[in-house]
Amino acid sequence: MSDLLGSPDGVIECFYASLSFSAGQTPNYNLMHSLFHKDARIIPPATDTGGKLQSMSVEEFIEYFDERIKDLVAFGGREEQTSCKTSIFHTVAHVFSAYRFMKVGTEQPIARGINSLHLVYETGRWWIINLIWDRAQRREEVIDLL
Repeated sequence: MSDLLGSPDGVIECFYASLSFSAGQTPNYNLMHSLFHKDARIIPPATDTGGKLQSMSVEEFIEYFDERIKDLVAFGGREEQTSCKTSIFHTVAHVFSAYRFMKVGTEQPIARGINSLHLVYETGRWWIINLIWDRAQRREEVIDLL
């Protein structure tokens, strides 16, 4: 895995792997912890947090995500990147990553959207320092977004 953390693309690949889970399992939160900087902040859509933006730690995000997927644990879930645009300047990277989320065993998305991730290069590897996202309200919103 250390090879993957040497590039923003590798970190993003691991990020999506950490969110995906088999039936009866939970996401790989150990992997997720290893991707986020100790000072990272995560900001879900305001529609998920009572209409007000709320900044979360990784631990708070894990609690939030567990609650959101509790009805899917029996089926399993897979989140994957559909397109991506990355800009890098020295030790900072910005990644716009369109995604879709499906139940395991299906190809029909139950959610689509965009992740905006800021990464920093520190201690010989890339870390996610900030994540904010939004879900598409209509199917066509994220097709060819990037």
